[in-house]
Amino acid sequence: MKYYTEISKIVTGALSGDRKLVISYSELLCEKLRSDGETHASEGLQKKLLSINTHNTSTQSMFSRPIPVEKDSRFSLADKTYPTLQDKIIFLPAHDQKTIDSFISYINNKEQLNALNIPINPTLLLHGIPGTGKSKLAGSLAAHLGLPLVTARADALISSYLGSTSKNIRSLLEYASSEPCVLFLDEFDAIAKARDDKNEIGELKRVVVSLLQNIDNLGDTILVAATNHFHLLDPAIDRRFHYKMELKAPIDYVRYQLFSNLLVQFEFNETNIEAFVTLSDGLTGAEIEIITYDYLRQTVINNNNINAVELMRKILQGRFNWLNFSIENRLTCMKKLQEYDNKLFTKKFISLLWGMSQSNVSKIFKEDK
Repeated sequence: MKYYTEISKIVTGALSGDRKLVISYSELLCEKLRSDGETHASEGLQKKLLSINTHNTSTQSMFSRPIPVEKDSRFSLADKTYPTLQDKIIFLPAHDQKTIDSFISYINNKEQLNALNIPINPTLLLHGIPGTGKSKLAGSLAAHLGLPLVTARADALISSYLGSTSKNIRSLLEYASSEPCVLFLDEFDAIAKARDDKNEIGELKRVVVSLLQNIDNLGDTILVAATNHFHLLDPAIDRRFHYKMELKAPIDYVRYQLFSNLLVQFEFNETNIEAFVTLSDGLTGAEIEIITYDYLRQTVINNNNINAVELMRKILQGRFNWLNFSIENRLTCMKKLQEYDNKLFTKKFISLLWGMSQSNVSKIFKEDK
């Protein structure tokens, strides 16, 4: 059932007398119906909610509550989006996927845990080098859970005024506690840096204390944080997050899934895909997407034929910034590739990359000697 989560929450709230839960998930259902083109159903439900507001003014503060803003700049402290599974496809190694499946199952069974008086702590800390899919994974989680994604805006959250950053953090986390959502704190180290860092001023230390206190008060609010600099985080952050996961550059079978998904509309055979996988070793998922889409974009715009060798060149140039395929630099580049991996970059493969015969490649190497 497509809207089972929302309907289940509405029924649960109605049976328990939790007006806040009923209205929050009814509003979420309205938004999903509107997004799916069910305009009539969305408007009908919206009218019923507005009718409740007319008869009960206390409901107004809970209905369509706006995202809080920074006091001085008036910038919104976060962006609210509604990710879909199609928009947020992500491929993970088996052990990472198992962690995410466990996290989702944990959240989906929180009523059962609550009934047994088992504390809920649906928090996930993602860390790793840039481009490994931390933001995309947060969106994918929200899509799987059928919830909006509330992404904190660091430029608004962090203020130059004394005490304002702590107030902004408190306002945002209170908002997340009042709405069904996944709260995503990206660049987490900006507000959670270790308090023993002698280079930091006292204000940031107060910010970390405020952050820790507010996380402790989140209850069963879903919190996902992400950082590229795990080593900079305050040690006290560690025990606030039930789940922690390091994202790395994708391994071979994950890259195979990624290329297959990116190129599904184009005529690349399995041998081509396997070559892309081999050549992209060490690239992050984001780098692979950028290189592939850039190649496809230029090819389509220029009405050129899709060419597997040309994409191989693009992938290699993404890995090696010194690599180009000009006549002037071909010997230097050929030699560097062979020095890097002579089993992969054979003269046969080099001849394919430079579009010349194998005998010509051998001749170029021979003349150099």
